[in-house]
Amino acid sequence: MGRRNKHSIIVFICLVNVVIHLLPVFHFEFHRDELLYFSLSNHLNFGYATVPPLISYMAFISKSIFGFSVFSVRFFPALFSGLLVFLTAMIARELKGNFRSQLISSICVTGSLFLVMIYGVFTPYFLDIFFWTWIIYLIIRYVNTKKDKYFIILGIAVGLSFLNKYSIVFLLSGYLVVIPFTEYRSIFRKTYFYLGILAAFIIASPNVIWQAFNHLPVMTHMKELNESQLVNVNRIEFIIELLIYLLPATFFILPGIFFFALNKQYHDYRFLLSVVVVVITLIMILRGKSMYTSGLFPFLIVMGALFIEKVAVNRYFYYATVFVAVIMSLSVIPLGLPVFAPGKMITYFDKFAEATGFDLLSKDEDGNYGKLPQLNADMLGWDEMAQITNEAWQKVENKQNAVIFCANYGQGGTVSNIGKKYGLPEPVSFSESFRYWLPVEFKNPVTELVYVIGNDAQESGNFKDTKELFREMIEIGSVSNPLAIEYNTKIYLFRKPRHDFNEFWKKQIKLNDI
Repeated sequence: MGRRNKHSIIVFICLVNVVIHLLPVFHFEFHRDELLYFSLSNHLNFGYATVPPLISYMAFISKSIFGFSVFSVRFFPALFSGLLVFLTAMIARELKGNFRSQLISSICVTGSLFLVMIYGVFTPYFLDIFFWTWIIYLIIRYVNTKKDKYFIILGIAVGLSFLNKYSIVFLLSGYLVVIPFTEYRSIFRKTYFYLGILAAFIIASPNVIWQAFNHLPVMTHMKELNESQLVNVNRIEFIIELLIYLLPATFFILPGIFFFALNKQYHDYRFLLSVVVVVITLIMILRGKSMYTSGLFPFLIVMGALFIEKVAVNRYFYYATVFVAVIMSLSVIPLGLPVFAPGKMITYFDKFAEATGFDLLSKDEDGNYGKLPQLNADMLGWDEMAQITNEAWQKVENKQNAVIFCANYGQGGTVSNIGKKYGLPEPVSFSESFRYWLPVEFKNPVTELVYVIGNDAQESGNFKDTKELFREMIEIGSVSNPLAIEYNTKIYLFRKPRHDFNEFWKKQIKLNDI
Protein backbone atom coordinates (compact mmCIF):
# COMPACT_ATOMS: atom_id res chain seq x y z
CA MET A 1 0.00 0.00 0.00
CA GLY A 2 1.43 3.37 -1.05
CA ARG A 3 2.17 6.18 1.40
CA ARG A 4 -0.58 8.32 -0.12
CA ASN A 5 -3.18 5.59 0.36
CA LYS A 6 -2.10 5.05 3.97
CA HIS A 7 -2.44 8.76 4.64
CA SER A 8 -5.90 8.72 3.05
CA ILE A 9 -7.00 5.93 5.41
CA ILE A 10 -6.02 8.01 8.46
CA VAL A 11 -7.88 11.03 7.05
CA PHE A 12 -10.90 8.81 6.38
CA ILE A 13 -10.93 7.68 10.04
CA CYS A 14 -10.73 11.35 11.09
CA LEU A 15 -13.81 12.11 8.98
CA VAL A 16 -15.66 9.07 10.35
CA ASN A 17 -14.98 10.34 13.87
CA VAL A 18 -16.43 13.75 12.96
CA VAL A 19 -19.58 12.17 11.51
CA ILE A 20 -20.06 9.86 14.52
CA HIS A 21 -19.96 12.83 16.89
CA LEU A 22 -22.63 14.64 14.91
CA LEU A 23 -25.13 11.75 15.09
CA PRO A 24 -26.73 12.85 18.41
CA VAL A 25 -27.81 16.06 16.65
CA PHE A 26 -30.68 14.08 15.15
CA HIS A 27 -31.91 12.49 18.40
CA PHE A 28 -31.09 14.67 21.41
CA GLU A 29 -31.24 18.31 22.46
CA PHE A 30 -28.60 20.58 23.98
CA HIS A 31 -26.66 19.48 27.04
CA ARG A 32 -27.02 21.52 30.24
CA ASP A 33 -23.38 22.66 30.17
CA GLU A 34 -23.61 23.66 26.52
CA LEU A 35 -26.42 26.03 27.39
CA LEU A 36 -24.18 27.63 30.02
CA TYR A 37 -21.20 28.09 27.70
CA PHE A 38 -23.32 29.58 24.93
CA SER A 39 -24.82 31.92 27.54
CA LEU A 40 -21.27 33.10 28.25
CA SER A 41 -20.98 34.04 24.58
CA ASN A 42 -23.80 36.53 25.13
CA HIS A 43 -21.56 38.27 27.70
CA LEU A 44 -18.04 38.07 26.26
CA ASN A 45 -15.36 38.83 28.84
CA PHE A 46 -11.83 37.78 29.83
CA GLY A 47 -13.02 35.42 32.56
CA TYR A 48 -15.98 33.78 34.28
CA ALA A 49 -16.90 32.16 37.58
CA THR A 50 -15.57 28.67 36.80
CA VAL A 51 -13.83 28.77 33.41
CA PRO A 52 -11.37 30.91 31.46
CA PRO A 53 -12.77 32.80 28.46
CA LEU A 54 -11.78 30.74 25.39
CA ILE A 55 -14.84 28.48 25.44
CA SER A 56 -17.15 31.50 25.30
CA TYR A 57 -15.35 32.88 22.24
CA MET A 58 -15.54 29.47 20.55
CA ALA A 59 -19.29 29.52 21.23
CA PHE A 60 -19.54 33.05 19.83
CA ILE A 61 -17.70 32.04 16.64
CA SER A 62 -19.86 28.95 16.17
CA LYS A 63 -23.06 30.93 16.74
CA SER A 64 -21.91 33.68 14.38
CA ILE A 65 -21.24 31.18 11.59
CA PHE A 66 -24.11 28.73 11.98
CA GLY A 67 -26.65 30.48 14.21
CA PHE A 68 -27.82 28.76 17.38
CA SER A 69 -28.81 25.13 16.91
CA VAL A 70 -27.81 21.71 18.17
CA PHE A 71 -25.63 21.35 15.06
CA SER A 72 -23.81 24.63 15.68
CA VAL A 73 -23.18 23.63 19.30
CA ARG A 74 -21.75 20.23 18.33
CA PHE A 75 -19.81 21.31 15.23
CA PHE A 76 -16.52 22.33 16.85
CA PRO A 77 -16.31 19.35 19.25
CA ALA A 78 -16.94 17.02 16.29
CA LEU A 79 -14.36 18.82 14.15
CA PHE A 80 -11.74 18.68 16.89
CA SER A 81 -12.44 14.97 17.40
CA GLY A 82 -11.19 14.45 13.85
CA LEU A 83 -8.20 16.73 14.40
CA LEU A 84 -7.35 14.80 17.57
CA VAL A 85 -7.28 11.51 15.64
CA PHE A 86 -4.93 13.02 13.06
CA LEU A 87 -2.67 14.57 15.72
CA THR A 88 -2.46 11.26 17.59
CA ALA A 89 -1.43 9.46 14.41
CA MET A 90 1.25 12.10 13.90
CA ILE A 91 2.59 11.45 17.41
CA ALA A 92 2.86 7.75 16.55
CA ARG A 93 4.79 8.69 13.40
CA GLU A 94 7.14 11.04 15.33
CA LEU A 95 7.87 8.19 17.74
CA LYS A 96 9.09 6.21 14.74
CA GLY A 97 5.92 4.18 14.48
CA ASN A 98 4.91 2.89 11.06
CA PHE A 99 1.45 2.85 9.48
CA ARG A 100 0.37 -0.02 11.70
CA SER A 101 0.74 1.93 14.94
CA GLN A 102 -0.79 5.02 13.32
CA LEU A 103 -3.84 3.00 12.26
CA ILE A 104 -4.28 1.37 15.68
CA SER A 105 -3.90 4.78 17.37
CA SER A 106 -6.51 6.32 15.10
CA ILE A 107 -9.02 3.53 15.65
CA CYS A 108 -8.57 3.51 19.43
CA VAL A 109 -8.88 7.30 19.78
CA THR A 110 -12.04 7.16 17.67
CA GLY A 111 -13.49 4.44 19.92
CA SER A 112 -12.04 5.39 23.32
CA LEU A 113 -14.96 5.54 25.77
CA PHE A 114 -14.04 8.83 27.42
CA LEU A 115 -12.89 10.59 24.26
CA VAL A 116 -16.10 9.57 22.52
CA MET A 117 -18.03 11.06 25.42
CA ILE A 118 -16.07 14.32 25.64
CA TYR A 119 -16.19 15.14 21.93
CA GLY A 120 -19.95 14.69 21.88
CA VAL A 121 -20.52 17.76 24.07
CA PHE A 122 -19.42 21.40 23.82
CA THR A 123 -17.33 21.85 26.98
CA PRO A 124 -13.77 23.08 27.68
CA TYR A 125 -12.63 19.44 27.81
CA PHE A 126 -12.73 18.96 24.05
CA LEU A 127 -10.17 21.75 23.65
CA ASP A 128 -8.25 20.75 26.78
CA ILE A 129 -7.48 17.27 25.48
CA PHE A 130 -6.54 18.63 22.07
CA PHE A 131 -4.16 21.23 23.56
CA TRP A 132 -2.44 18.70 25.84
CA THR A 133 -1.97 16.36 22.88
CA TRP A 134 -0.68 19.22 20.72
CA ILE A 135 1.83 20.20 23.40
CA ILE A 136 3.09 16.61 23.68
CA TYR A 137 3.41 16.46 19.89
CA LEU A 138 5.39 19.72 19.78
CA ILE A 139 7.76 18.49 22.50
CA ILE A 140 8.40 15.29 20.56
CA ARG A 141 8.99 17.37 17.41
CA TYR A 142 11.57 19.43 19.31
CA VAL A 143 13.33 16.27 20.49
CA ASN A 144 13.46 14.99 16.92
CA THR A 145 14.52 18.24 15.21
CA LYS A 146 16.22 20.31 17.95
CA LYS A 147 14.71 23.39 16.28
CA ASP A 148 14.24 26.24 18.76
CA LYS A 149 11.19 27.58 16.90
CA TYR A 150 9.13 24.93 18.67
CA PHE A 151 9.55 26.80 21.96
CA ILE A 152 7.56 29.71 20.48
CA ILE A 153 4.85 27.40 19.15
CA LEU A 154 4.78 25.63 22.52
CA GLY A 155 4.33 28.97 24.25
CA ILE A 156 1.35 29.75 22.01
CA ALA A 157 -0.16 26.31 22.69
CA VAL A 158 0.31 26.69 26.45
CA GLY A 159 -1.16 30.20 26.46
CA LEU A 160 -4.25 29.09 24.53
CA SER A 161 -4.61 26.06 26.77
CA PHE A 162 -4.53 28.29 29.88
CA LEU A 163 -7.28 30.45 28.36
CA ASN A 164 -9.35 27.29 28.01
CA LYS A 165 -8.78 25.37 31.25
CA TYR A 166 -6.50 25.88 34.21
CA SER A 167 -5.71 22.16 34.39
CA ILE A 168 -2.80 22.78 31.99
CA VAL A 169 -0.91 23.66 35.18
CA PHE A 170 -0.78 19.92 35.98
CA LEU A 171 0.96 19.11 32.69
CA LEU A 172 3.40 22.01 33.04
CA SER A 173 4.20 20.93 36.59
CA GLY A 174 5.00 17.45 35.31
CA TYR A 175 7.52 18.81 32.82
CA LEU A 176 9.11 21.18 35.34
CA VAL A 177 9.61 18.30 37.78
CA VAL A 178 11.04 15.88 35.21
CA ILE A 179 13.11 17.99 32.76
CA PRO A 180 15.82 19.07 35.29
CA PHE A 181 16.74 15.39 35.75
CA THR A 182 17.16 14.71 32.02
CA GLU A 183 19.60 15.63 29.28
CA TYR A 184 17.10 18.24 28.13
CA ARG A 185 17.75 20.51 31.12
CA SER A 186 19.96 22.54 28.76
CA ILE A 187 16.75 24.17 27.45
CA PHE A 188 16.79 26.39 30.54
CA ARG A 189 19.80 28.14 29.01
CA LYS A 190 18.11 28.83 25.69
CA THR A 191 16.76 32.27 24.81
CA TYR A 192 13.93 30.77 22.76
CA PHE A 193 12.71 28.85 25.82
CA TYR A 194 12.08 32.13 27.64
CA LEU A 195 10.59 33.70 24.54
CA GLY A 196 8.13 30.80 24.57
CA ILE A 197 7.30 31.54 28.20
CA LEU A 198 6.77 35.19 27.28
CA ALA A 199 4.44 34.21 24.44
CA ALA A 200 2.42 32.02 26.79
CA PHE A 201 2.17 34.79 29.39
CA ILE A 202 1.10 37.42 26.85
CA ILE A 203 -1.69 35.16 25.55
CA ALA A 204 -2.83 34.18 29.06
CA SER A 205 -2.48 37.68 30.56
CA PRO A 206 -6.04 38.94 29.84
CA ASN A 207 -7.46 36.22 32.06
CA VAL A 208 -4.72 36.64 34.69
CA ILE A 209 -5.54 40.36 34.91
CA TRP A 210 -9.28 39.63 35.00
CA GLN A 211 -8.75 37.15 37.85
CA ALA A 212 -6.76 39.73 39.81
CA PHE A 213 -9.42 42.42 39.39
CA ASN A 214 -12.25 40.03 40.31
CA HIS A 215 -10.76 38.68 43.56
CA LEU A 216 -9.52 35.37 42.07
CA PRO A 217 -12.81 33.51 41.51
CA VAL A 218 -10.76 30.50 40.38
CA MET A 219 -9.68 30.02 44.00
CA THR A 220 -13.27 30.28 45.23
CA HIS A 221 -14.34 27.75 42.60
CA MET A 222 -11.55 25.33 43.55
CA LYS A 223 -12.52 25.61 47.22
CA GLU A 224 -16.19 24.92 46.44
CA LEU A 225 -15.23 22.04 44.14
CA ASN A 226 -12.98 20.52 46.79
CA GLU A 227 -15.65 20.77 49.50
CA SER A 228 -18.51 19.43 47.37
CA GLN A 229 -16.89 16.87 45.04
CA LEU A 230 -13.12 16.32 45.26
CA VAL A 231 -13.22 15.51 48.97
CA ASN A 232 -15.18 12.37 48.03
CA VAL A 233 -12.70 11.15 45.40
CA ASN A 234 -11.48 7.62 46.16
CA ARG A 235 -7.98 6.93 44.85
CA ILE A 236 -8.68 3.27 44.09
CA GLU A 237 -11.78 4.25 42.15
CA PHE A 238 -9.62 6.89 40.44
CA ILE A 239 -7.43 4.17 38.91
CA ILE A 240 -10.40 1.95 38.03
CA GLU A 241 -12.18 4.84 36.30
CA LEU A 242 -8.99 5.65 34.42
CA LEU A 243 -8.81 2.12 33.02
CA ILE A 244 -12.51 2.14 32.11
CA TYR A 245 -12.28 5.52 30.38
CA LEU A 246 -9.49 4.18 28.15
CA LEU A 247 -11.48 1.16 26.97
CA PRO A 248 -11.05 -0.61 24.63
CA ALA A 249 -7.43 0.54 24.32
CA THR A 250 -6.75 -0.36 27.98
CA PHE A 251 -5.73 -3.87 26.94
CA PHE A 252 -3.03 -2.42 24.64
CA ILE A 253 -1.94 0.45 26.86
CA LEU A 254 -0.89 -1.48 29.97
CA PRO A 255 1.70 -3.66 28.18
CA GLY A 256 2.53 -0.69 25.95
CA ILE A 257 3.70 1.37 28.93
CA PHE A 258 6.21 -1.32 29.94
CA PHE A 259 7.28 -1.78 26.32
CA PHE A 260 7.86 1.97 25.94
CA ALA A 261 9.82 2.14 29.21
CA LEU A 262 12.12 -0.81 28.42
CA ASN A 263 12.71 -0.54 24.68
CA LYS A 264 15.95 1.28 23.78
CA GLN A 265 14.28 2.66 20.66
CA TYR A 266 12.36 5.10 22.85
CA HIS A 267 15.25 6.18 25.06
CA ASP A 268 15.01 9.82 23.96
CA TYR A 269 11.29 9.93 24.81
CA ARG A 270 11.17 8.09 28.13
CA PHE A 271 11.01 11.35 30.04
CA LEU A 272 7.47 11.71 28.64
CA LEU A 273 6.47 8.58 30.52
CA SER A 274 7.93 10.10 33.68
CA VAL A 275 5.85 13.22 33.04
CA VAL A 276 2.73 11.03 32.73
CA VAL A 277 3.50 9.39 36.08
CA VAL A 278 4.11 12.75 37.80
CA VAL A 279 0.92 14.31 36.41
CA ILE A 280 -1.29 11.35 37.39
CA THR A 281 0.34 11.17 40.84
CA LEU A 282 -0.09 14.91 41.39
CA ILE A 283 -3.77 14.80 40.45
CA MET A 284 -4.31 11.80 42.72
CA ILE A 285 -2.58 13.50 45.67
CA LEU A 286 -4.76 16.58 45.21
CA ARG A 287 -7.83 14.31 44.96
CA GLY A 288 -8.60 15.48 41.45
CA LYS A 289 -11.03 13.54 39.29
CA SER A 290 -9.68 10.84 36.99
CA MET A 291 -11.07 12.79 34.03
CA TYR A 292 -8.49 15.53 34.75
CA THR A 293 -5.87 13.19 33.26
CA SER A 294 -7.74 12.85 29.96
CA GLY A 295 -5.26 15.06 28.11
CA LEU A 296 -2.78 12.19 28.45
CA PHE A 297 -5.10 9.60 26.90
CA PRO A 298 -4.05 9.99 23.24
CA PHE A 299 -0.36 9.63 24.17
CA LEU A 300 -1.13 6.55 26.30
CA ILE A 301 -3.03 5.07 23.35
CA VAL A 302 -0.01 5.67 21.11
CA MET A 303 2.21 3.71 23.52
CA GLY A 304 -0.22 0.81 23.30
CA ALA A 305 -0.29 1.06 19.51
CA LEU A 306 3.52 1.01 19.31
CA PHE A 307 3.47 -2.20 21.35
CA ILE A 308 0.94 -3.79 18.97
CA GLU A 309 3.09 -2.74 16.02
CA LYS A 310 6.06 -4.68 17.41
CA VAL A 311 4.28 -7.82 18.63
CA ALA A 312 1.86 -8.22 15.72
CA VAL A 313 4.60 -9.27 13.30
CA ASN A 314 2.39 -11.79 11.54
CA ARG A 315 0.20 -10.04 8.99
CA TYR A 316 -2.92 -12.03 9.84
CA PHE A 317 -2.45 -11.52 13.55
CA TYR A 318 -2.22 -7.78 12.90
CA TYR A 319 -5.38 -7.81 10.78
CA ALA A 320 -7.16 -9.72 13.52
CA THR A 321 -6.00 -7.13 16.07
CA VAL A 322 -7.32 -4.29 13.91
CA PHE A 323 -10.62 -6.13 13.48
CA VAL A 324 -10.99 -6.64 17.24
CA ALA A 325 -10.10 -2.97 17.88
CA VAL A 326 -12.77 -1.83 15.40
CA ILE A 327 -15.46 -4.14 16.83
CA MET A 328 -14.70 -3.19 20.43
CA SER A 329 -14.64 0.51 19.53
CA LEU A 330 -18.00 0.29 17.80
CA SER A 331 -19.49 -1.60 20.75
CA VAL A 332 -18.53 1.06 23.34
CA ILE A 333 -19.41 4.15 21.29
CA PRO A 334 -23.06 4.20 22.52
CA LEU A 335 -21.78 4.07 26.12
CA GLY A 336 -20.31 7.53 25.68
CA LEU A 337 -22.35 9.01 22.85
CA PRO A 338 -26.15 8.89 22.30
CA VAL A 339 -25.98 7.86 18.65
CA PHE A 340 -29.52 6.40 18.74
CA ALA A 341 -32.90 7.84 19.66
CA PRO A 342 -33.72 7.82 23.43
CA GLY A 343 -35.85 4.66 23.21
CA LYS A 344 -33.11 2.67 21.50
CA MET A 345 -30.53 4.04 23.92
CA ILE A 346 -32.61 2.71 26.84
CA THR A 347 -32.74 -0.72 25.16
CA TYR A 348 -28.98 -0.60 24.63
CA PHE A 349 -28.22 0.20 28.27
CA ASP A 350 -30.70 -2.40 29.51
CA LYS A 351 -28.98 -5.08 27.43
CA PHE A 352 -25.57 -3.82 28.54
CA ALA A 353 -26.57 -4.06 32.21
CA GLU A 354 -28.07 -7.51 31.66
CA ALA A 355 -24.95 -8.79 29.89
CA THR A 356 -22.38 -7.28 32.26
CA GLY A 357 -24.28 -6.83 35.53
CA PHE A 358 -22.96 -3.27 35.47
CA ASP A 359 -25.67 -0.60 35.74
CA LEU A 360 -23.67 2.24 37.29
CA LEU A 361 -23.87 4.07 33.98
CA SER A 362 -27.48 4.94 34.79
CA LYS A 363 -26.59 6.44 38.19
CA ASP A 364 -26.38 10.22 38.34
CA GLU A 365 -24.03 12.33 40.49
CA ASP A 366 -26.58 12.29 43.33
CA GLY A 367 -26.70 8.48 43.37
CA ASN A 368 -30.14 8.23 41.73
CA TYR A 369 -30.80 5.69 38.98
CA GLY A 370 -32.52 6.58 35.74
CA LYS A 371 -33.32 4.84 32.48
CA LEU A 372 -30.57 6.85 30.79
CA PRO A 373 -27.11 7.94 32.03
CA GLN A 374 -26.98 11.49 33.31
CA LEU A 375 -24.97 12.59 30.26
CA ASN A 376 -27.90 11.57 28.01
CA ALA A 377 -30.66 12.65 30.38
CA ASP A 378 -29.12 16.12 30.54
CA MET A 379 -29.76 16.44 26.80
CA LEU A 380 -33.54 16.31 27.12
CA GLY A 381 -36.35 18.60 28.24
CA TRP A 382 -34.84 21.99 27.45
CA ASP A 383 -36.97 22.82 24.41
CA GLU A 384 -40.13 22.04 26.36
CA MET A 385 -38.90 24.18 29.26
CA ALA A 386 -38.34 27.14 26.93
CA GLN A 387 -41.79 26.69 25.43
CA ILE A 388 -43.54 26.66 28.81
CA THR A 389 -41.49 29.64 29.99
CA ASN A 390 -42.70 31.48 26.91
CA GLU A 391 -46.29 30.56 27.80
CA ALA A 392 -45.70 32.11 31.21
CA TRP A 393 -44.12 35.20 29.68
CA GLN A 394 -47.10 35.67 27.34
CA LYS A 395 -49.37 35.79 30.39
CA VAL A 396 -47.35 38.64 31.87
CA GLU A 397 -49.52 41.76 31.75
CA ASN A 398 -46.76 44.37 31.87
CA LYS A 399 -43.50 43.04 30.45
CA GLN A 400 -41.61 46.24 31.27
CA ASN A 401 -42.18 45.41 34.93
CA ALA A 402 -41.44 41.68 34.80
CA VAL A 403 -38.41 39.43 35.25
CA ILE A 404 -37.58 35.78 34.52
CA PHE A 405 -35.67 34.07 37.34
CA CYS A 406 -34.00 30.65 36.96
CA ALA A 407 -32.80 28.45 39.81
CA ASN A 408 -29.85 26.85 38.00
CA TYR A 409 -27.59 27.59 35.05
CA GLY A 410 -29.18 24.97 32.78
CA GLN A 411 -32.52 26.70 33.14
CA GLY A 412 -30.86 30.09 32.76
CA GLY A 413 -29.07 28.90 29.61
CA THR A 414 -32.36 27.63 28.23
CA VAL A 415 -34.03 31.03 28.55
CA SER A 416 -30.92 32.90 27.41
CA ASN A 417 -30.38 30.78 24.29
CA ILE A 418 -33.43 28.75 23.24
CA GLY A 419 -35.66 31.55 24.54
CA LYS A 420 -34.27 33.88 21.86
CA LYS A 421 -36.61 32.37 19.25
CA TYR A 422 -39.55 33.34 21.47
CA GLY A 423 -38.21 36.82 22.16
CA LEU A 424 -37.68 36.09 25.86
CA PRO A 425 -35.53 38.58 27.81
CA GLU A 426 -32.25 37.62 29.46
CA PRO A 427 -32.98 35.76 32.70
CA VAL A 428 -31.52 36.48 36.11
CA SER A 429 -30.01 33.76 38.28
CA PHE A 430 -27.66 33.32 41.21
CA SER A 431 -26.13 30.25 39.55
CA GLU A 432 -22.67 30.07 37.97
CA SER A 433 -21.52 33.09 35.93
CA PHE A 434 -25.07 34.42 35.74
CA ARG A 435 -24.28 36.11 39.06
CA TYR A 436 -21.95 38.52 37.24
CA TRP A 437 -24.82 39.87 35.15
CA LEU A 438 -27.27 40.49 37.95
CA PRO A 439 -28.64 44.01 38.28
CA VAL A 440 -28.02 45.65 41.65
CA GLU A 441 -31.55 46.95 41.40
CA PHE A 442 -34.25 47.07 38.73
CA LYS A 443 -35.01 50.39 37.05
CA ASN A 444 -38.73 49.64 36.77
CA PRO A 445 -40.76 48.35 39.71
CA VAL A 446 -41.10 44.55 39.35
CA THR A 447 -44.73 43.52 39.65
CA GLU A 448 -44.58 40.09 37.98
CA LEU A 449 -42.01 37.32 38.13
CA VAL A 450 -41.63 34.15 36.00
CA TYR A 451 -39.83 31.57 38.14
CA VAL A 452 -38.22 28.42 36.66
CA ILE A 453 -37.34 25.91 39.37
CA GLY A 454 -36.67 22.18 39.73
CA ASN A 455 -37.97 19.87 42.46
CA ASP A 456 -34.62 19.87 44.22
CA ALA A 457 -34.73 23.65 44.75
CA GLN A 458 -38.36 24.14 45.78
CA GLU A 459 -37.43 23.88 49.46
CA SER A 460 -34.75 26.53 49.10
CA GLY A 461 -34.92 29.82 50.94
CA ASN A 462 -35.04 31.79 47.67
CA PHE A 463 -38.24 30.09 46.56
CA LYS A 464 -39.92 30.26 49.96
CA ASP A 465 -39.08 33.95 50.29
CA THR A 466 -40.48 34.60 46.82
CA LYS A 467 -43.77 32.87 47.65
CA GLU A 468 -44.10 35.04 50.73
CA LEU A 469 -43.40 38.21 48.76
CA PHE A 470 -46.15 37.74 46.16
CA ARG A 471 -49.86 37.40 46.81
CA GLU A 472 -50.54 35.35 43.70
CA MET A 473 -48.70 32.24 42.43
CA ILE A 474 -49.82 30.48 39.21
CA GLU A 475 -48.26 27.20 38.05
CA ILE A 476 -48.01 27.47 34.25
CA GLY A 477 -46.60 24.01 33.55
CA SER A 478 -43.71 21.60 34.07
CA VAL A 479 -41.25 19.54 32.04
CA SER A 480 -43.11 16.34 31.19
CA ASN A 481 -40.34 14.13 29.75
CA PRO A 482 -39.61 11.53 32.47
CA LEU A 483 -36.22 10.76 30.88
CA ALA A 484 -34.95 14.30 31.43
CA ILE A 485 -32.92 15.30 34.48
CA GLU A 486 -35.14 18.38 34.65
CA TYR A 487 -38.29 16.23 34.69
CA ASN A 488 -41.06 18.00 36.63
CA THR A 489 -39.19 21.31 36.69
CA LYS A 490 -41.96 23.84 37.17
CA ILE A 491 -42.57 27.28 35.73
CA TYR A 492 -44.53 29.69 37.92
CA LEU A 493 -45.90 33.15 37.39
CA PHE A 494 -45.90 35.34 40.50
CA ARG A 495 -48.02 38.50 40.69
CA LYS A 496 -48.96 41.28 43.08
CA PRO A 497 -45.94 41.80 45.35
CA ARG A 498 -46.69 42.69 48.97
CA HIS A 499 -43.57 44.83 49.30
CA ASP A 500 -41.08 46.67 47.11
CA PHE A 501 -39.29 44.08 44.95
CA ASN A 502 -36.00 45.98 44.89
CA GLU A 503 -35.71 45.81 48.68
CA PHE A 504 -36.46 42.10 48.53
CA TRP A 505 -33.92 41.68 45.72
CA LYS A 506 -31.12 43.39 47.66
CA LYS A 507 -31.69 41.01 50.59
CA GLN A 508 -31.57 37.99 48.26
CA ILE A 509 -28.29 39.15 46.74
CA LYS A 510 -26.83 39.52 50.22
CA LEU A 511 -28.14 36.11 51.35
CA ASN A 512 -26.60 34.47 48.27
CA ASP A 513 -23.26 36.17 48.99
CA ILE A 514 -23.12 38.06 45.69
